[in-house]
Amino acid sequence: MGILASLLRPLFATILISVSRDMNLCSIKVVKKRVGSIVEQDEKEFKILNGELSAEAIKYIKKLKSRYAFSYVGILSRSIDQILVPGSKKTYFSNFGISEKECKIIKLKNQAFISMPKDEVIQYQKEFKSAMGLDFLFSPFVLLFFKSKTFLSDLPKMFVLQDKEYMATFVANRKSVLYGRLFSINVNEGYEVMKYNSDEEYKGGVMSDTINNDDFDNEIGGIDEELADLDNFNFDNISSDGDNVSVSTSDSDDSGMDDLQDLGRSSSILNFLQSALKDFYTNSLYDGDFVEEVVVFDCYGMSSQALDNVKSNLMIDLSIVRINIIEEISNLIQIELDS
Repeated sequence: MGILASLLRPLFATILISVSRDMNLCSIKVVKKRVGSIVEQDEKEFKILNGELSAEAIKYIKKLKSRYAFSYVGILSRSIDQILVPGSKKTYFSNFGISEKECKIIKLKNQAFISMPKDEVIQYQKEFKSAMGLDFLFSPFVLLFFKSKTFLSDLPKMFVLQDKEYMATFVANRKSVLYGRLFSINVNEGYEVMKYNSDEEYKGGVMSDTINNDDFDNEIGGIDEELADLDNFNFDNISSDGDNVSVSTSDSDDSGMDDLQDLGRSSSILNFLQSALKDFYTNSLYDGDFVEEVVVFDCYGMSSQALDNVKSNLMIDLSIVRINIIEEISNLIQIELDS
């Protein structure tokens, strides 16, 4: 950001555009902030067409980014080809099959590295190109790194991000990050473990491959318009036509699964947790130690019966923390902007 932009920055609103998607729906949350405080927010849902964002979703994001000079789009990567490497030395990369030429790398506060294949990063950038670019592509491990902070103790704890289509595990204590692993969840076929692959380098604890301000002068044209109606903007005025989907208030609609399917899913999750714990304890790549508790950040919404099934069979203390994934993405964008 240039000197002029830095001087003018406090005068204008910041728009955080969080995108969360699965195979069927895309949720977009817009938070308008001024001087650190939220003054307006809105959330919309759009259909996913042929595995891609719909034209209406792209149009909605583009209108926001065109109107506001300080607007930022962030999404959580759904790729299971991400790899977490504990420690602060890149010499360990070869043990995990990571090639820096083929991957991007996130560094987690000198405690660990996260690798992500470059071709998958490029795919995310292409998907948002028509919406004036993607500013932040976050790893689930980064989200778990920040969410775990208030739960850490001297003994290792396993932290789990449970979404509809994937699960991420992350083991840490107060001093260090010890382990991470991703699983792809299929409702009909159980779960599939990520394979160690090759991967390269990001900066900081959060990937921000491109902050989509190519040049402040290119965006200053929209600032005069913003000044004119800075406090009167209503997000409803830019709602897109056609494919906008009303937000459902039914948990059963959100999950798209009945109780029997959810119980079957819980069996897969149990297997996943047992597999991750065994890997942490026995794999020579990790400094395994007894895990005193598993903390699940549940953004999917498992039934109470499914949770009881996992708890009764895991044979280790388990806590469930409900989270809203799209709000967590907004928080990550703000963390990155503040860094």
